[in-house]
Amino acid sequence: MEIYRYGEVTSTNDIAKDLARQGVDAAVVIAESQSAGRGRRGRSFLSPAGRGLYVSVLWRPLCSAEDLLPLTAMAAASAAVAVEKATGAQVGIKWPNDLVLNGKKIAGLLTEPALNGDGSVAHVVLGLGLNVGTKAEDFTPEVAAIASSLEAELGCAVDRAALEQAVVEALHQTLRHLCAPETYIDEYRCRCVTTGKLCRLLPEGREVEALDIDGRYGLVVRHGDQLETIRSGEVSVRGLYGYV
Repeated sequence: MEIYRYGEVTSTNDIAKDLARQGVDAAVVIAESQSAGRGRRGRSFLSPAGRGLYVSVLWRPLCSAEDLLPLTAMAAASAAVAVEKATGAQVGIKWPNDLVLNGKKIAGLLTEPALNGDGSVAHVVLGLGLNVGTKAEDFTPEVAAIASSLEAELGCAVDRAALEQAVVEALHQTLRHLCAPETYIDEYRCRCVTTGKLCRLLPEGREVEALDIDGRYGLVVRHGDQLETIRSGEVSVRGLYGYV
């Protein structure tokens, strides 16, 4: 798979989608910085030059749109393992796709698919933004309260070349296992910091108890005496990101 390297881009996902429109079947896009990095629900993702790993993988899978639903969670588990192997960091996962270390967010993932007219998958772009050496002063005060970086939390420099290689390979392998979501489910469950906690469903604000992760990476919760499975959306987890 060819790797495309850039200085500053709007976002690596944007570049990967441009490559798809040009007929490229598979590619890795890596940038030094992003001027318009984004996460889920259109949120901006701070991407200062030389401080993070900003990578997107373009893939043309033979799968249905439904097969893509667990992809972001699968990639979170795969990336968490890769980061730990490269740096020793004990990375957790806040449902569905935040990588956390010492209670603070260090990375997020974003999946952007494109469908053909018949509903089949034309291509998918899987992006990851990882705070490697981002400093507290790089964040706004609001973000600094909930986010950090690998080097800040570990207290030492990391081998960025080894980290990049491990993460890129992990994302590639995740895409190759698209039709086998069970590949990563045990790892996800072990690393999930959401289960066993009181959570607030956003934006509605309802408080629930997170019990488990089902086989399709849905969050099983209890509200009163009722069980339900959350497939999409956001949760605030008590004890994380300032939610007490």
